Amino acid sequence: MARIRPIHAVAVVTAFMALVVFAEYAYEGGFDHSGYERVRPNSEGQVAIDVSDLEEQEVRFYRFLNAGNQEVKFLVGRDSTGTLQVGFDASETHSILGRGFRAEDGWIVDNKCDSAVRVETVNEGGRGCRPVPLEHQVDGDRVLLAEQDILRGWRYFR
Repeated sequence: MARIRPIHAVAVVTAFMALVVFAEYAYEGGFDHSGYERVRPNSEGQVAIDVSDLEEQEVRFYRFLNAGNQEVKFLVGRDSTGTLQVGFDASETHSILGRGFRAEDGWIVDNKCDSAVRVETVNEGGRGCRPVPLEHQVDGDRVLLAEQDILRGWRYFR
């Protein structure tokens, strides 16, 4: 039986450690350049997002992930009046395709059919190619989202 040389043992341990670091980096979204900011609930089941630097007509996209590995994507935008608009990154009609929306100059554009709605209309809801509104509260410069409200939209992302 051949003996393992110390240099080989060091190489195997180093390779294993590199694999672990690589896997952790990938799991934490290191290769995800999709433009989503990752958020998680705190111990009370709340997600607080600082929107103090969110400009008018600007939209940001978020990726919620809880301990149960349930992922929900949503967007937060500020309309021309300063009101915050919050909705899921999915529509009732196209959610199964998983294409979501993109933001372009104050418009929310459906990535499947290229139809667009103004940022101002996200909280209003509606059917078709519109983002499904997400229940939220505004506390100063923060948007507060309850984990249970976010998870109501999980069905759009399964």
